[in-house]
Amino acid sequence: MQLPYRRGFTLIELLVVIAIIAILIALLVPAVQKVREAAAGTQCQNNLRQIGLAALNYESVYKGLPPRCQVFAPYRGWGVYLLPYIEQSTVANIYRIDLNFYDPVNGRAVATPLAIYSCPAAPAGRIDNLVDVNGNPTGSIGAEGEYFAPNSVDAYWWPDPQRMLAADELEAPAMAHSTNRPLAAITDGTSNTLLVSELAGRPQWWVMGAMQPSTSGLRFSAWWGPWASYNSATYKTWSDDGMTPGGFCTINCNNSWGIYSFHTAGANAVFADGSVHFLAVGLSRDVFAALVTRAGGETIPGDAF
Repeated sequence: MQLPYRRGFTLIELLVVIAIIAILIALLVPAVQKVREAAAGTQCQNNLRQIGLAALNYESVYKGLPPRCQVFAPYRGWGVYLLPYIEQSTVANIYRIDLNFYDPVNGRAVATPLAIYSCPAAPAGRIDNLVDVNGNPTGSIGAEGEYFAPNSVDAYWWPDPQRMLAADELEAPAMAHSTNRPLAAITDGTSNTLLVSELAGRPQWWVMGAMQPSTSGLRFSAWWGPWASYNSATYKTWSDDGMTPGGFCTINCNNSWGIYSFHTAGANAVFADGSVHFLAVGLSRDVFAALVTRAGGETIPGDAF
């Protein structure tokens, strides 16, 4: 009895099928990547929106925005003050407000990663080995946060006294240090004043999208970054290569100072009115600086950001 003839694929046909699959994968991967980037950007914006709402809820209770940092013991940053307002009562309950954020007693709290303080576009799983105010290791580990408040802005190109006012860490930004600042003190308008923006990737040192081989140029690598720490910095502009402070680069230049994200076209920020905006790469440095000052009297065009 003769068995029926079965024709298989030829080598050429298999190669054609493989080539078609490879082309489809090549077309699909960028599309998937774009979807992931868009989702990460949306989540990051939602995080900042919740942070802004929490800060405004805090302000309604205490008649002022939370301190951006506590500059005398016990040391802590604005992220600690907002814990009860971001549905983190469990962490808030184990955090000892009478102790420094790096105290081993607070170790379990500060080592807890909080999704609201972390942008999914940034590298995951980063931690910081915390040191005390004198630089001594404490044994505590801090879970990283991506969002920073401005202390001031280095608008070195502005004439005095405008430049000096912008550099005044006591008065320049929306959030004061060590005290609550009322919204009424933001005379430039809450919709024109930065509250918190991205400064992501720490304790790794990133410049213009590239991670550097060491952290030698990263400012305060053991204090700036953990969500419970200060997470407030002077906002600086940078050279075109992102390596030298001073220049025309304003967004995604260097995560040592300023505004830095892992979104290719810009970075997210929440303003003092709770609104979230995307600050594009190439933002004018005059607008960049004006957004930091709460009472500088600068005029910001409606389409500036």
